[in-house]
Amino acid sequence: MEFYAKKAALEERKRPPRQSKDEMPPPPSLQGPPKKGHHMGDFIPQEELEKFMARCNDAAAQKATKEAAEKAKIQADNIGHKLLSKMGWREGEGLGSERRGRADPVMAGDVKKDHLGVGAVQPGEVTSEDDIYEQYKKRMMLGYRYRPNPLNNPRKSYY
Repeated sequence: MEFYAKKAALEERKRPPRQSKDEMPPPPSLQGPPKKGHHMGDFIPQEELEKFMARCNDAAAQKATKEAAEKAKIQADNIGHKLLSKMGWREGEGLGSERRGRADPVMAGDVKKDHLGVGAVQPGEVTSEDDIYEQYKKRMMLGYRYRPNPLNNPRKSYY
């Protein structure tokens, strides 16, 4: 028995030292460039992601949104603009007799499309009051809309 123990010890000395798990290189599948599309956030198109970030409290994105709103504001040939001008309103002033009322237009354009009431908010719609965890959750909800559909099954709008 002692002979076998000595022979095993001799064989152990001949072997190269083992690497610890900390020193071992990663498997070949993980050594290449990372693959795209394994995270739900990777499926969001770039322009949709920019719109989403603009609604968050990202200062640069909010500036871009304000510039886009400035380009899209009503022109002097618009009927609403003409009606307000006849009542004494001038561009840049607030509404009301003391000119301290609302200066920006009311956004109620999605009421008919979604069959919701005025002021209703979609559950996946991000607001500037959301914390980072709520924003992340809503960004993943957005990614769920744009996920791949390899079997071309009909999709239901969940959010």
